[in-house]
Amino acid sequence: MVSKDTIKEIIADQSRYFVSDLMIKREINIPLGDKRVIIVTGVRRSGKSMLIRKSFQEDGMYLNFEDPRLVSFDVSDFPKLEDLQEELGYKVMLLDELQWVEGWEIFARSLHEKGKHLYITGSNASMLSRELGTRLTGRYKQIELFPFSYLEFLDLKQMTPGKDSFESYFELGGFPEYLQHQDPEYLRTLLRDIITRDVAVRRNILNEMQLVRLGVFLCSNIGKELSYNRMGQLLEIKSVRTVIDYCDYLEESYLFDLIPLYATSIRKQIANPKKIYAIDPALAVANSISFTKDLGRRLENFVYLQLRRSFTEIYYFKTSSGECDFLVKWNEVIIAAVQVCWKVDEENLQREIKGIEEAKKAGNLIKSCIVTFDQEDIIGGVELIPFWKWAQEKADKWLGLA
Repeated sequence: MVSKDTIKEIIADQSRYFVSDLMIKREINIPLGDKRVIIVTGVRRSGKSMLIRKSFQEDGMYLNFEDPRLVSFDVSDFPKLEDLQEELGYKVMLLDELQWVEGWEIFARSLHEKGKHLYITGSNASMLSRELGTRLTGRYKQIELFPFSYLEFLDLKQMTPGKDSFESYFELGGFPEYLQHQDPEYLRTLLRDIITRDVAVRRNILNEMQLVRLGVFLCSNIGKELSYNRMGQLLEIKSVRTVIDYCDYLEESYLFDLIPLYATSIRKQIANPKKIYAIDPALAVANSISFTKDLGRRLENFVYLQLRRSFTEIYYFKTSSGECDFLVKWNEVIIAAVQVCWKVDEENLQREIKGIEEAKKAGNLIKSCIVTFDQEDIIGGVELIPFWKWAQEKADKWLGLA
């Protein structure tokens, strides 16, 4: 339990040190005046709190629950927030990293039923667990926020689209604070902080080093196919169930996505290896123990993230006849096939095109292309397009869905 005066003091302190001029316009818009509970989720340090605070600079009562003075805050303290909101004259309530308070979803529902506006952020996808879905069914809207996209990066750096600006984005990635200071240790510290605070502490995992080793291993293998069995063998984790759980927890924290093979059989999807992608390629490189630059796989990770900002169902395609890096599913139909190749040449051209041709058989595709580093052409009816050009619009708009 925390006193009302202490909460009031924390609100004042957190408002006093808010610097709003660091916020650029994001591609994601916060719906203003929405009657639903708005939940903004995403990886730590991606700009969630800045986004909601910028949207309600004057009208929002902001409280970050990671403040150590709130460590004793429990569900019985929530009525104090309602009293303070009325007392201080705020129209909306902004609660940052609320997942640390057990039973918060009960308060969220209560506030919603009273017709009050509530905006929440969280660094864990399990905020939208089955229990939450039951308590807030039809009463919430989820918004996922990622590190800066290419267009947001251009806005921040005041650069124009092209090879040079993409080279910079390719090296620096999209974490806002890292882009401002470019401290080499920032991305290493960030990985460990996320694993410690959002996974180990939350899940009460004592063997933190095993989790860190898994995180570094995944950073070192982006774009590669790996089975849980193989990961367990390489990391000397005896229980495959433990590997699966740990990977699930790292996905929940938004650090990594492990995407499945496309197959009409769910059993086949589960049985086959997953392909690994990081929430930020620069974060993966900074924490990788691989000594090769592997530029093609890094480019593949950037393409995946561009697709992921618009779609949640993404697969890789692989048969004995051909392979394609990404299939996009929307409304139960495969609508796009995207191949990624750093540089298309005589040696790999037929393989890349064959992969797309085979992937097209999986659904009624709207579009297909090969995304490259800086090549632009049409070969055999297949478009080759540089990432910096392809990423100038969101993937759903590229597909004509927005």
